[in-house]
Amino acid sequence: MLVVEDLVLDTGKYRAFRADKHLKLNPTNIGILALLMLRSPAIVSKEEIAKMLWGEQGTDKSTGLGTRVHQIRKVVDDGFAYPLVHTVYGVGYQLCK
Repeated sequence: MLVVEDLVLDTGKYRAFRADKHLKLNPTNIGILALLMLRSPAIVSKEEIAKMLWGEQGTDKSTGLGTRVHQIRKVVDDGFAYPLVHTVYGVGYQLCK
């Protein structure tokens, strides 16, 4: 189980909750969220996330990463009092209050 603020991720069952509300995320987005939660509150570079998703050649595909993070942000942050997913422009992403 990973916990950051009111966000809980059960990595064994690939299930996420925020404030006890079930969040619907696909397995790839769960993987990204898990990495952000493991490293929270540190910034995770785009290259590191791309490498996790697509291997050593992943940095060439990092443009699709923005779409993935947008999907995660829409599910994790929309409708809640404060956002947890933050973009650190030119660097990567951060999960914190």
